[in-house]
Amino acid sequence: FNQDIFVLCAALAQGPNTPQPLFNGVTYNEALQIDHDAGVNGIDEALRRFSLDAVVSFTDNPAWETDLLYSDTGRFYFASSGLAAAPGYPIIQVPATMVLGTPMGISFLGTAFSEPALIKLASGFEAFTQVRAHNLPKFLDNTPSHHIKGTTPGQHTPVQDTDTVDPAKTKKKPQHL
Repeated sequence: FNQDIFVLCAALAQGPNTPQPLFNGVTYNEALQIDHDAGVNGIDEALRRFSLDAVVSFTDNPAWETDLLYSDTGRFYFASSGLAAAPGYPIIQVPATMVLGTPMGISFLGTAFSEPALIKLASGFEAFTQVRAHNLPKFLDNTPSHHIKGTTPGQHTPVQDTDTVDPAKTKKKPQHL
């Protein structure tokens, strides 16, 4: 499995006030301050300046089909959760619509300790739109499963792999694998 994050952590200098060369010399405590300031100067300022109860945004980009061989690298473009996560602010997400048969959410972000207001807003949105009620979850047959046998619990049928892979038609292996 990809261990890059663990290797990076092991390479960091010890101590909360030690400059980290891998992060342009920023210390851990300075990074915490930057995250705190993102909340105060970002979310809090937007709420104050525009007299808002919450910041509302799509949760992330629409779902994509997972590449079972090469993973999901390069498919992720946006997520609103990072805006709230950095300063430690609350965020609530509810279904907003369906895109190509998969749900897409909407996020309500607020300032510190604004959970009651966010729950009211999200609940009101969900009650008004009824997206969840009209789009019940279902299993989509996206993954080839014709070769799987023995799906009944307790029953085991050995499966022979008869698939052949043409090397000329396979993708180049990513560097991190």
